[in-house]
Amino acid sequence: MNVDSELEDGAVGGWNAPVQKQTFLKLLLNNSAVAALTVVIFYLSLVITSAPMRAEDRETIERAVQLLEARGFEQEVFLLRRAATFRSSDNWLNLLVDKENAYAATNFPLGTITVYPDFFTKADDDTERAMVLLHEAQHLKGANEPEAYEFVWRSRRQLGWTTLSHGTTPTYTTIELQTREYNPQMFTCPAKLWDDCTENLETQRQAKR
Repeated sequence: MNVDSELEDGAVGGWNAPVQKQTFLKLLLNNSAVAALTVVIFYLSLVITSAPMRAEDRETIERAVQLLEARGFEQEVFLLRRAATFRSSDNWLNLLVDKENAYAATNFPLGTITVYPDFFTKADDDTERAMVLLHEAQHLKGANEPEAYEFVWRSRRQLGWTTLSHGTTPTYTTIELQTREYNPQMFTCPAKLWDDCTENLETQRQAKR
């Protein structure tokens, strides 16, 4: 009698194990589907509540992306072309928060980039527009504001956006001030121009000769 009971318990236990596993997998799949659907709905809500880019503005953006590509920013170019959705007006989420960046704003991790009029009018040329997109691409990677400003400032020589080429433009001045605000540790080198630890004084002198 005891043997039979043990066999029955074993059979029941052996039968329940795969059933429990299937139940867990089903629950996991259901939760994953709900999460994916939620993300899609949230993304669509951002797109629906904002305006698309005009054709001529898309061409301007593409020129800036091409410049990034020519300068060797391959990861950023891939994200901007494959993972970003450009919009010309704020979505409902952007309207809820104050925006410090007057050129563009990125909704991470959904990849929507709102491009504001200053991107086209205040930026001096396609190089400065490429700088803005380089900043936003860092947000596509998940970087916060200090990290994005630091990356762009350290990459400005590679981009061709330097003190010599753009140092007097309103955009360069604005970004420098914001970079100093977010990353004061980068401006603690008295031996460098403007205390900027990323500057190369020898390069500056050679360029002026």
